[in-house]
This record gives sequence, structure tokens and C-alpha cells, in this order.
Amino acid sequence: MSDSAKPIHLPANRFRNALDNGEFVLLIESPSPSLSNDPIAAGERLAALEKAVLSVESVNTALAVTDRYLTLDSWRAVEYANALGEENRDRHVIYLSGRNTAAGELAQLADAAARSRLFNVVPVSGNAIPGDTVRECRKRIFNESAGVIRDLAAQNRPFFLGGTVNPYEYTPYTLTGQYFKLVRKLNAGASFVVAQAGWDMLKLQSLRWYFTGRSLFYPMIARLVLLTPNLVEKILGGEYPGVSISPDFRKILEKELRYSLNQFEAAQYRRLELQAAGCRLLGYSGIQLAGAETPARARIAAERIGNALREFNSFESWLEEYNSYLARAEMSPFSHSFYLYDRTLSRPYPTGGQPEARDFGEPEISSGEKFLFRLRKFLFPRADLRRAETGRLLKGVFASCRGCSNCRLPKTQFVCTESCPKRLANGPCGGVRPHGECEIASGECVHSRIARLAYWNGTLPKLEEGILDSGRDD
Repeated sequence: MSDSAKPIHLPANRFRNALDNGEFVLLIESPSPSLSNDPIAAGERLAALEKAVLSVESVNTALAVTDRYLTLDSWRAVEYANALGEENRDRHVIYLSGRNTAAGELAQLADAAARSRLFNVVPVSGNAIPGDTVRECRKRIFNESAGVIRDLAAQNRPFFLGGTVNPYEYTPYTLTGQYFKLVRKLNAGASFVVAQAGWDMLKLQSLRWYFTGRSLFYPMIARLVLLTPNLVEKILGGEYPGVSISPDFRKILEKELRYSLNQFEAAQYRRLELQAAGCRLLGYSGIQLAGAETPARARIAAERIGNALREFNSFESWLEEYNSYLARAEMSPFSHSFYLYDRTLSRPYPTGGQPEARDFGEPEISSGEKFLFRLRKFLFPRADLRRAETGRLLKGVFASCRGCSNCRLPKTQFVCTESCPKRLANGPCGGVRPHGECEIASGECVHSRIARLAYWNGTLPKLEEGILDSGRDD
């Protein structure tokens, strides 16, 4: 029997078992430290945090070690997580960023994770760093998470893979782009989902309802944030791509900040309690909490969350307290925001088990876009089956192609995905702005445009088919 044909021996994995058994989990987020940190001291801090979270009895608590989040000057999560106790590594989750990470380095990091028995892995494409320009991003590699999930799932290793999604999008096309890319990740081998950070419970409900309607039953983890005044300022300043605070929520936070810092902190803990309990009642399998990186804050947050899970054992009691606490504040960032289902939290699950999605309305396609689509379809109907350099001049003139080693035009509505600053082929990144603008460049996200065209010509479901390989040579 060849190595590839040998059955995979699955080692103990308490994180996977907890999700499979319906046990609610709490992951305390720990970002990898700067390379300037003493590695011994950094390892000791992580070990102390691990000891604190594993001592929590009120809720199943572990760590999520993030990789190159908001900085490149940091240890890789795989390296940093080696400070975790070997006997408990199956309880924790590590992230694997594709930013500035070539395919060869990704393979080495996957090998290192396997050797260290760090099998709970969430690949991410990587976010832009505040201040990045389009030109700078084009020079970098953003190894796409969908392809990494496919490659890791194909290995003869017991990786338990997660896929991320940003449900906090407020136009039909940015939202469906996120959903369809997540379906691609699940089809490629992801076994659980991590939703990006936000405060709009309606959007978390919509994500659950969408996958219920598709009969796709995967454990979902909602990423929550324990806010501090400094963190609020950074989010409002755009330093956390894809994370936004609505005008109404901003007013609430400003009001809370007018009181003492102790009162502000108490308000954030109560909000966290309500969000965590709401996530469980909406069917989420757990939460990943950012902003509680010290042992003391982690223990307090875990205990508060555990108490909230016991306090709210019915959706109705939770909803009454949630509405009272937030005074029905609007969590969407602008008026006329799009929600896939009726904007209601009146029930945790869709009536009859099948949610009824709202109509997108008339497709927002200009006459110029229609003409260009038809022209490109006529000129390049089989471009994906030919050598990429074939017809490159025509592609450059009529499809704004930038040149790559793997043409995908017929699969991307004849929109060249190389025009994405990160050169992502399989869908939008998590940094897309709520209106659908690119995280880095001015104007609409490339993948939002692709979704609009696909909706117009009736091929929207095809956007979740297969994994498109990168057009670059790493």
C-alpha cells in the first residue's frame, strides 16, 4: 500500500470532539508577538495564558493563536505555539496567514505544524496592513486560503481545518461573494467556520440561516471583541480591515466613555455576555474572543461568558435583555443596508426550517458593463483552456488583464481577478468595506463586480464551484 493510500490515524483532538458533540467552546485569541520580543519571555507569557484559560471550569476554553495579524514583524503562529504544552495542543487552534508566504514556505509551516501536533488550523489569505498602497500589495504574495485548505486537506495528515468568512457585508453582491467563497472552502476540505468580528447579531443570524437553508451543517464560531477605548479608536481609524462600528453603536460607545473607565469596561463585559449567549442560542458552536490577551482578562471574560450561558437558557429571555440593553440601536453602518432575510431576531431558527431569502431587486448593471461583458465573452470564450499568453494583447485592451500564468476569464465573468490588489481568484477577502469598496484600492471590490454580473446573467451559483488556482508563479 502506498503512503497516499494508507488510512489516516486520527490522534486525539479535543477541540474537534467538542464541536462534534455540540459543546460550546470559547477560544481566547492570542496574537503572535513581534520578532523584537525575547522568544523565551514571549513563550512564558503564552504558557501563562494557556494555564489561565485551561483552568476555567464554567466553559470549555482554549486558545486561538493568530498569524501575522496587522503586522509582518511577528513570529509565525506555528513557531509561537510551540510554547504550548504538548499534552494540550489538540485543544487549541492556530492560524496560518498567506500574506508574504510563498507556496514553499506554506508547505514548510504545514510540516512544522504536523510535527508539533498542531492540527487545528485556520488558513487565511492575510489582510492589508494599515497604510499599504495598491502598488505595494501587488508586489506581495497573498496565498489564497481556499487553495491552502484544498492542499492541506489532500495531505495524509489529520488536519482539522477552518474557513473564515465576513458576514458583515451590506450589499447583495459583497455578501453573496463572502458566502460563495466560504462554500468553496468547505467543499475544499474545511470542517468548521470562523465568522469575522462584528456586533450585528442579525448578520450572524443570516449566516446561520443561509447554511441551514442549504442543508450545510458545519460548526460555526463567531469572533467577538472585548473593546477598550484604544481599540475603539483604532477600529474607527480603519486599522482593522473588515471590522466596522455603526453610527448608532459609536454614539453608545461615546456615551459610555463619558463615564469612568471602570463603567466603560463593565458595559463592554455585559455586551460581551449578551453577544456570547445570543451566539449560542442562534446555533453557534462557540466564540473566539479578541481583546483578552492577558491571563487576568481571559479568566474574567471566560467566567462572565460562562455565567451568561447559564443566565440565558431561552431565546425569548435573551432577546428581551438584548433589546433593552442596546435600546434597539441600529448596528448596520448605513441606511438601506441589505439583509438576506427579514430583519428580525424574533426567532432563532427559520419558520419551517427553510428561510426565505429577500429578492436582490433589479441588477445594477450599466449598459457599458453589459456591452463589455458580451464583447469579452465573444473574444475570449475558452481563454481558460488555452495558454495564458494567448491573445494577451487583446485581453489587456478589452479585459484590463495584467498578465498571469493561468487565465480564468470565462470562470470570473470575464473580469480579470489580477486587478484585485491581493490577486485573489476565489472570492473577496475579509477586508471588503461594508458598501462593497475594496479594502485597499478605490472603487468597488473586483469580486463584488463579478457577483453583480453573475446575478445579471443568471449564473450566480457557479461562483461557488471549484477552486481557481493562482495566476502567479510564486
